[in-house]
Amino acid sequence: MLFADIMETVKTWTAGHLPITVGGCVAALVLLFLVLNSARRRQGLDPSKLQTTGAHNALTGEKSLNWEPPEQSYADRRSATRREGQPVRVLLAAATFRNGAGDGYVIDRSTGGLKLATQSALPPGTLVQVRAVDAPDTIGFVTLVVRSCRKNGAQDYFELGCEFEQTPPWNVLLLFG
Repeated sequence: MLFADIMETVKTWTAGHLPITVGGCVAALVLLFLVLNSARRRQGLDPSKLQTTGAHNALTGEKSLNWEPPEQSYADRRSATRREGQPVRVLLAAATFRNGAGDGYVIDRSTGGLKLATQSALPPGTLVQVRAVDAPDTIGFVTLVVRSCRKNGAQDYFELGCEFEQTPPWNVLLLFG
């Protein structure tokens, strides 16, 4: 058969079986998206994407990729399971910041709260509004209560242990990593 005859047969068949054709095309596009997304995730975190607003930030570059997770203690009193992962950049809003806003990274998360890495120390009991940088405009800030603040000895940042004032919906929790 000639190429033109084959194309005419394909055109006739697809016109007669339109739902199967459309479903097959959609399935192929979804499969292509999943393969490309999987390949992108395997490449890891790109340090050039961790940009901040400050002139010097110890959380960017090589230092942000060298954070070692703390050892889990058997005496851990958390009721929610802790999940670690790639640092997620967030915007912070608190009354104690000079201009009312700051930035940081989520380095540990659970359904009960977040552990944040920031350049500013905040006293326990402080209310902080947090929003993921990559969150859609329809998602607002989430309120956290600072429960602990400690300086990381090896690097110039503070680790804030924060508890959700109200546990946000699952789709908002996923934005924090």
